[in-house]
Amino acid sequence: MIRLKIKFNSSFILIFATVFMLANLIVDPELAISSVIGGIELWFYNVMPSLFPYMIFSSMLFQLNVAYIFQRFFNKPMDKIFNVSGSGILPIVMGYISGYPLGAKLIADLRKENVTSLEESYKLLAMCSSTGPAFIIGIIATQMFDNAAIIPVLLIANYLGSILNTLLLKKLYKEDISLNTFKRCQTKNVSNIINTAIVDSMQNVIKICGYMVFFNLVIHYLDARDILDIFTNFFYKYLNVFYFSPELVKGLFYGLFEITLGIDGISKCSDPLITKVAITALVTAWSGFSIHMQTNSFLVETDIKYTGFLLGKITQSILSTIIAVISYKLLYPTALSVYNSFHVGRAFEHFNYPAYYFQSIVVLTITTLLLMAFRKKNSD
Repeated sequence: MIRLKIKFNSSFILIFATVFMLANLIVDPELAISSVIGGIELWFYNVMPSLFPYMIFSSMLFQLNVAYIFQRFFNKPMDKIFNVSGSGILPIVMGYISGYPLGAKLIADLRKENVTSLEESYKLLAMCSSTGPAFIIGIIATQMFDNAAIIPVLLIANYLGSILNTLLLKKLYKEDISLNTFKRCQTKNVSNIINTAIVDSMQNVIKICGYMVFFNLVIHYLDARDILDIFTNFFYKYLNVFYFSPELVKGLFYGLFEITLGIDGISKCSDPLITKVAITALVTAWSGFSIHMQTNSFLVETDIKYTGFLLGKITQSILSTIIAVISYKLLYPTALSVYNSFHVGRAFEHFNYPAYYFQSIVVLTITTLLLMAFRKKNSD
């Protein structure tokens, strides 16, 4: 009875949300058209050029048994450092170069072929689900912030955060990896390999386009009806202790759903640069529910659970935020004096206070316990 009640409530909420969106589409079709066009333009000009070529060539590498070669030559170092098989090199490299969700797609492919174990897949997801350098350099730093100085801070927070996150999961998932699990794919001719790569990649990028348009549409309608402002004001009451401006809280809340809209809002705030960079690192590591759903669209074809990916993203977001603040203070120690003259939004200027370290340790401890509980549930 309880399960039926939960399912009924979930279905009721989904039905209500769907009817709400349909009603808004009828009442305000112009906003729908502009939101859809905006989502497609964002996909066409930013995501399609940076993701589609990598998807094609990564698919070709997978069909050419490159993962098998990596497994043979990199098993020992990868096992020693991250406790994963050498075949994980392929999604790590492609994920770091292209960004999400390509890494998750390759991990799902490896899992479907039984190349990696379930626990290996979670560790690889923690490392591969990061933002690509092109997005950080070209979109965030150049177009949104118009400040090249934040590039090294965001890159360090992005990649070091994912590596430390994987090392954290290494302590939780300690199973021995198998050195001979990979089964070579049947040899295909060149035309079949290219055709399969293009068709699969095109299907995947179109699916990603659908998710981007969907979330762009939902966010704009919620914003137009002032529903997002209700949630933003609610969170602002609790985040006001960090001296965040209302605009920053709104950008952070937007970033929980869609990374581009969120960071664009954060970049336009009047808060100190260190605060904006730290929250940008958090949103970048979190990646937004739009990316989460894109990633989950690949994971549903395997036994990899979204909850494991979700907990990994929470941990990575915390780590990346801390790393961004430390990196900023180490790289630009004198720049902080400029912002210290203002009495607005000084959330991270005194990060070296013991209280912040204590809070960080508490949050990381709670997250670790959640990960351990998730692991135990899976093993049972």
